[in-house]
Order: sequence, then structure tokens, then C-alpha cells
Amino acid sequence: MKEEKSSGSPVAANLDRRKKFKYVLIAEGTLIGFITGALISVFRLMLTWADKLRGMLADYVQDGGAAAALVCALVLIAIAIIVAWMLGKEPDIAGSGIPQVEAELRGQKDMCWWRVIVCKMTGCALAIGGGLALGREGPSIQLGSMVGKGVARAGHRLLTEERLLITCGAGAGLSAAFGAPLAGAIFSLEELHRNFSAEVLLTTMAASAAGDFVVANVLGLTPVFGFDIRHALPLRYYWALILLGLVLGVFGGFYNRTIAWMQDLFEKLGKAFATFACRLLGKRYSIISDGLHPTLPAARFERTGRMLAAFALAYILFFIYPEALGSGSGLVARISHGELALGALAVLLIIKFIFSTASFGSGSPGGIFLPLLVLGAVTGGFFTRLLGLVGLEQSYITAFVVTAMAGCFAAIVRAPVTGVVLITEMTGDFTTLLPLVLTSLIAYLVAEMLGSKPIYTQLLERSLGKTPAGRASRGRRASLRDRKTVIDAEVYVGSRMDGRNVAEFGLPLGTLIVSVVRDGIEIIPDGHTILRAGDELEILTRENDLADVESIIDEACRSVEGEPYTVR
Repeated sequence: MKEEKSSGSPVAANLDRRKKFKYVLIAEGTLIGFITGALISVFRLMLTWADKLRGMLADYVQDGGAAAALVCALVLIAIAIIVAWMLGKEPDIAGSGIPQVEAELRGQKDMCWWRVIVCKMTGCALAIGGGLALGREGPSIQLGSMVGKGVARAGHRLLTEERLLITCGAGAGLSAAFGAPLAGAIFSLEELHRNFSAEVLLTTMAASAAGDFVVANVLGLTPVFGFDIRHALPLRYYWALILLGLVLGVFGGFYNRTIAWMQDLFEKLGKAFATFACRLLGKRYSIISDGLHPTLPAARFERTGRMLAAFALAYILFFIYPEALGSGSGLVARISHGELALGALAVLLIIKFIFSTASFGSGSPGGIFLPLLVLGAVTGGFFTRLLGLVGLEQSYITAFVVTAMAGCFAAIVRAPVTGVVLITEMTGDFTTLLPLVLTSLIAYLVAEMLGSKPIYTQLLERSLGKTPAGRASRGRRASLRDRKTVIDAEVYVGSRMDGRNVAEFGLPLGTLIVSVVRDGIEIIPDGHTILRAGDELEILTRENDLADVESIIDEACRSVEGEPYTVR
């Protein structure tokens, strides 16, 4: 042990750097925020142009006859092939990117930061421009996290510092995507880091504020959703909020299960297309593996088949319902202004639900935040119109739409605090704060009781389940697996370790609790040290053991009577 803590060792470097970099981290977080803000500004401009080009194509299709239909088909086929090719070059750009960031923080992935940035921005712009119902927020979080990783790698930072910079980059990404700096910081704590330490909070707040500042200077200060809530919801209608929370809780559980079903469906479609293509070319259907990812001949055809199936749905909607194409953020204002009747909202809800889950289930690059918020808005509008049949005043439709967005987020993502803060910042309105909290809490509890998993946990488990044992991500170098890092943890009231000694923790061999802070006083623990509720722990571990240690901490310190205590 003395040799391990000798001068120049990774352990000593982690502990020494840990005590010195608190204020340096804020400066580094600010730098990452500025870079992320500039990057996301470019990304959002790309998506704006993509939306305009899609709108022009939709208008052309409606007015151009058979020739326009052929042009539209060729454009979407080309986009599908390009996106599939990019997924083959960089598989970590699939989906929203948030599960990949969580895996990176747990030592289960080692993404190539610059390649992810290039491919994610391009692939997402193509997918959304082609009409898929995807959002910008998940990609923005992944882009910001890769900026943090790039800065850390460029500065040869220790793993402890790298993980914190990835976290603050992710927060800056969400802040820049939605103009919501506080939500960016809270999301990083609630969903990614899952530990409300002052160190992470201050660093991420600095990054989020810097990112939002840059985007505000480039794109302006206008809220993403410019609601004008003229009628605050009176107390006599709070019974409707309880009912809305119940509906959204069931809806959220159904949505998460539908995402899993869509992923299975598109996998089958991809395999069917690969079988057909291989037979057509006279090749034997097989997936050759390089030990990490499947390669030719079948894997390329599977990816292409999934993308073609997704864009085939978009192609149909270009003709029958172009309003459902893209993320649908423009629909929210129309719904909140009461422009859509009950029947129109019912049709929109069904089509948007099927298309958004199919778009994400295909594995295309793109986020899930904004589409699910739009689904929440449609549900809130439909709910208000439906209750209007029994006398609910329709002047409160905007309040119900805003509230339903937060409730839908809480039910699907299981991050209710982030949802409430995010919607408040995005709308710039505080009159609905209490309804947001009430509906989100009920929706969260209902979804939990139904047994469905949080969407990003579900996606992460599915992703890692397809990764060969012992190999977390393409390009991971063996030399990185022995890097050391320090994890923060807190002993929660009623958890298993509350009142037990350190020896009963059950940490992997080689993982050490190096510090216990109790009432502001640091204790150097040994195996007989009794832990108490409120103790703040610093745990030194190898990168290879990160995921196991995080799991043990969740069970031992953050759970009460066997149930997760942390809000997910």
C-alpha cells in the first residue's frame, strides 16, 4: 500500500489533484461551456436549415405530382443510405446519445470524441431534415460531453477530472439546446452523475451558463416555447391535474414499452432486408465480427434496411400528414392556442406516437426529449378538449398543455426535477409551477408502480446487452482500463450502510474508501469505521470497476429497504 501511494503513483496523483482542482474545475467548466455553446449554435443552425429544406420538399411534393414524388423518394433513399453508412463508421452516434454518455461515465465505453462530434451533427441533421420525428437535445448532450472529453484528453487530465468535465459538458449541451442553464445542471446531477455534490453542481452550472450565454448571443433570448399563459389554473381544477398525472403515468409506461417493441421490430426488418440483399447479390447471409461490432456483409444491409424502413414512413407522411414530420415543436404553440379540435388532436396523437417511437426505434441519430415533450403537449391538449365535453373551461388549455409536457417527461425519463425546471425555463412562465410539480410527481409514481424502467436505463441496458463481454466499445485501449478515479457518494438515511462499518460495504478488491467527511470533519477510515447517514465518501477505484462500484453504491448507500432512494 505504501508503494501504491508513493510519489508519482496514479493513486497519489488522483488524491492530490482532487484536493487542488475544485476552483480549476470551474474555469475548465466555463471553457467547455463556451466551446459547447459555439458548437451547439452551429448544430441548431444546421437543424433550422434542415427543417426549412424539409418544408420546401413537403410543399414541392404537395404541388408537383408524380415527378415530385419520385424526387422525394430518391432524396429520402439517399439520406437513409448515408445515415446507415455513418452508423457503420461510428455506432456510438445511434439514438439520442445519452445512454452512451452514461456508459462512458461508468467506464463501459470509450468513445472517440472527435468522430462522434462530426458524425452526430451530420447524421442528426440528415435524419431530422429527412422528416424523422427526432430532437436535438440528446445529441446536444452527447456533443457537449464529447467536448468535455476532448478538453480532458488534450490536457492529459486524470480520469477523475475527465469524468467531471464530461458531466459539465453534457449539462452545457442541454442548456445550449433549450436555453435552460439550470435544467442542464440539474439533469447532469439527477440523471448522469446521480450525486448532488457541490463540486459537480458548481462546475456544471458554470458550463451551462457559459453555453447558454453563447447561444443567446448567436440565436437570441427568445424561449423555445413562447407561451402566453393568461389564465392561471384555479384550485377548483386541481382534481383534473391528478387525473392528468394518472393518465400520463400510464402513457409513459406504455411509451417506454413501445420503444422497446419498435427496436425489436426494426431489428427484424433490418435482418429481413439483409437476407434479401445477400440473396440478391449471391452472398451467404452472415455477420462477421471483429470482436466488437458486426461487419460485412449482413450488418451493413441491416443498418440500411432499418433506415429505409424509417424513411419509408416519413415518405408516406410527406403525402398524407406532413405536419407530423420532424420534431413537431411548431405544433405546441398551435395546440396551446386552441387551434386544433378534439378529433384533430386524437388523429395527431396517434400518428405522432407511432411515428416518433418508430423514428427512435430505428436507431437513427436523434434525440427523444423534444418529441416526447410534443407528445405531452398533444396529450394535454386532447385531455383539455375531452374534459371540455363535461364543462372544463377551454381558456385553461395552455396551462394543461404546459403541465402535461412536464408530466410526460417525468413518466418517461423519471427525472421529475429536471422536467419541472426544464419546462419552466423553456416557457419562461412560473404561474404553473405548482401544477407542474403535482402532475409530475403523480405521473412519476404511477409509471414506477407499473414497473416500466426509465427510458435511458432501458436503452443503456439494451445497448450494453449487445456488447461482447469484457469489451465495452470500439477503440478502447487496454492501457486505459487501469486508470484510477475517485467517486463521490453519500450515505442516505435508512440505507444499508447507515450504521454499519466499512468492512461490510462489499466493494471490489482494490477499491478503497479513502475519505469520510462527517459534519465538515474529514475522517481517514479503516475497516472498523462506522458509517452514518449524511457521511460523504470518496471512493478510489479503477476504471474497469466503475460500473460495479456504482451499482454497489446504489444498493448500499442510496437505497431504503431495498428500493432506490435516488430520483431517476
